[in-house]
Amino acid sequence: MFCLRAPNRFLPRVGGLAALMALLLGTSTAAASGWSTTPSGGSTDSLTAAAIAVELRYGAPPPPSAPLPRDRWLGRDKVKHVVVSGLWTLSTQYVLVNKANWTEADALPVSVASGATIGFLKELYDASRLTGRASGKDLVADAVGIGLAVGVIAL
Repeated sequence: MFCLRAPNRFLPRVGGLAALMALLLGTSTAAASGWSTTPSGGSTDSLTAAAIAVELRYGAPPPPSAPLPRDRWLGRDKVKHVVVSGLWTLSTQYVLVNKANWTEADALPVSVASGATIGFLKELYDASRLTGRASGKDLVADAVGIGLAVGVIAL
């Protein structure tokens, strides 16, 4: 059994594909792509098939010494959350009332619920990423955007 050994700990995407091909096709592809093959357990830089699969799916994680960025209350990200959730709620309300012939009272809970669901799913996606994390502050910004949209609808 052979393991692939890379010059550094994490393979770049193209190198990861070449390494996976080398693993499947034999050592000649590895030598052609610049990767060396050693018997299993040869080095601390040896990569298993699972590590290659994770690398291909998520990309290289940041170095362990890199601090996570601060999640500020005020910033461009929070403005995006407010705007997108507000516009989503307004547009859903418009489509339900003007195109589907719903009453405003019937459409409002659906509009609010769809905006909240989109914000929640975005945070689940952020939490599922290898180096990501969910943010309660983003959910608050989503709620502010939905609240502003409800205020506009109530006018």
